[in-house]
Amino acid sequence: MVASQDETRSTQGSTQGSDRRKPARDARSGPGGDRPKVARPTHYMVAPAAPGVTGQELTDRLSRFSDTEVLQCYPQRDTTAPPIAVVRMSDASAAALRRSAAGTLVVEPDGHLRAASLAAISPSFPATAIMAALGPGFTATIRIVGDSGTPVEQAEVRLFGEQAAAVGLTGSDGRVELSLHGELPETVTEMFIRPRSGHWGLWQRRPDLAANAVNSFTLKSLSLPDVVDWGGAAMRFDRLPSQCRGAGIKIALIDSGAATSHRQLSGIDHGVDIRGPGGRSWSSDAMGHGTPCAGLIGALQETAHSIRGYAPDSELHVCKLPADARCSDLIAALDYCLLNGVDVACLGFGCERGSALVEQRIAVAKQLGVSLIAAAGNSAGAVLFPACSPHVMAVGAVGQAGSHPEDSPEAALAASATALGGGLFVPLFSSRGPELDLCAPGVAVIACQAADGYAVYDGTSLAAAHVAALAALILAEHGDFKGSFARRDVQRVERLFQILKDTAHRVGHPWLTGAGLPDAALALGVWSEPRPLVMPLNAGLREMRSAIGQMNRVRFDAGEALAFEPLRGPAQVTRLPLNPAHLTSQATGNAKASVEQLKAAMMLAGLAEERR
Repeated sequence: MVASQDETRSTQGSTQGSDRRKPARDARSGPGGDRPKVARPTHYMVAPAAPGVTGQELTDRLSRFSDTEVLQCYPQRDTTAPPIAVVRMSDASAAALRRSAAGTLVVEPDGHLRAASLAAISPSFPATAIMAALGPGFTATIRIVGDSGTPVEQAEVRLFGEQAAAVGLTGSDGRVELSLHGELPETVTEMFIRPRSGHWGLWQRRPDLAANAVNSFTLKSLSLPDVVDWGGAAMRFDRLPSQCRGAGIKIALIDSGAATSHRQLSGIDHGVDIRGPGGRSWSSDAMGHGTPCAGLIGALQETAHSIRGYAPDSELHVCKLPADARCSDLIAALDYCLLNGVDVACLGFGCERGSALVEQRIAVAKQLGVSLIAAAGNSAGAVLFPACSPHVMAVGAVGQAGSHPEDSPEAALAASATALGGGLFVPLFSSRGPELDLCAPGVAVIACQAADGYAVYDGTSLAAAHVAALAALILAEHGDFKGSFARRDVQRVERLFQILKDTAHRVGHPWLTGAGLPDAALALGVWSEPRPLVMPLNAGLREMRSAIGQMNRVRFDAGEALAFEPLRGPAQVTRLPLNPAHLTSQATGNAKASVEQLKAAMMLAGLAEERR
């Protein structure tokens, strides 16, 4: 419990040689009168270690433990997932509970999740060990306008100097005032401008800035493509018949919400706000992270000049996480998926450390046929949890040269990226390691933005949304899921993962790109011209060593020891021969199958051995 703030007052009196009174000293203070630090309570998850304990019994037991507040109790799911209580207690109380439980309870921190979205970070800016800024510095006013001269509101402006950085948002007049201490206009190394919607961002090295003056910059207007964008073409969504739309499949988007105020997302009717007031509060997205992912999955194409969702006939469910999302919120979202018969769950959040209780819930969801596809993360380090789980498909990001203006922030990402063949590259931010399963478009992706606009996005959450949409198409159209893998169980999930990985186009080192870039046409049996194999293995020792180092830096505080850390690894898949998809529709162009395509079909059917 938090100690009282009342202090014990000292009696009045004079000190020898002075008429000043001694300062009042807390009776509980330490030497020198310093008040002791009070342990701040935090959130923990508690579950019985053995079966047979109900949620009510767990709650009753915890309520008798001192300094413990039970916030929520999630019921048992299936026979292998116990009830889980979310409690508030100090680290010391959690340690005492572990000792007194003597192995009968699992007690672990309810860690924070973070969205896999990308902030404008300069690759050359020292993220650690930044020197203290010396000197007076300078202040500059940045004014952002569009092509027509109209001020651009809510644009994020970041300035990077040699020792310091500054960030701010433009107001209704398109202006923001930024101060950099210990810098001069000449020492500003880079400037990034990211508008909320409607324009391309701007990246400038050594920008020409003047102190105590208005510095104006013009952004290029964002034009919506009249054909499928680079990401859809790279994954060959454009080769699929128009009737491949994911009908009959339920997808859950576990993210920050989705703005159904957007005209292309107005058809979304299902959702839940994990910690919200109920109703349709899930249909707003103040963070703006879930809306673009919802658009990639389910946006209804209105005209030729609008974006398209790749599984628009699927039933999209929005599981809205709060801004301060925790692992227990992910448990609640998984429970929603189980209760509503969700087929594919797309997760855009993650954390550095694993959770045994979340991992157990994920395993139960998998046993009941829920395929979880998660963003690998944007930390440039190890794959986040739960994407690193062997029960989850982890997706990293790739970009495409020429898909963005040369003075955009995406050009900065390309400049610091690992180059692959065919113009593809792995951006520096994309998490990497042996747990990575696939890569997908995650740079310069044009998608929906709240309330009813469009913006350019970067991040692995966008890559995961591409793969989730393809997973829905495979479940809806592939013959395997109308026959031997129709039942909702582990085999269904692992078969889906196998098809996604075994039909992917290998483009780079597995630690950077996993099994490769998914190929919608190949996964669904729509044959077109052969794709050349592009698989340079020069990932670079620096990137590999960095990933290993990140994996070795999982942080555990003194009061947060776990009984064990969940296993890490790529997603588990079936090991059976692939069969060509029973898709009777023809691809655009109705091209005849070549000899190479027929050989590929025989190989997938197990009728020919793959050449070594």
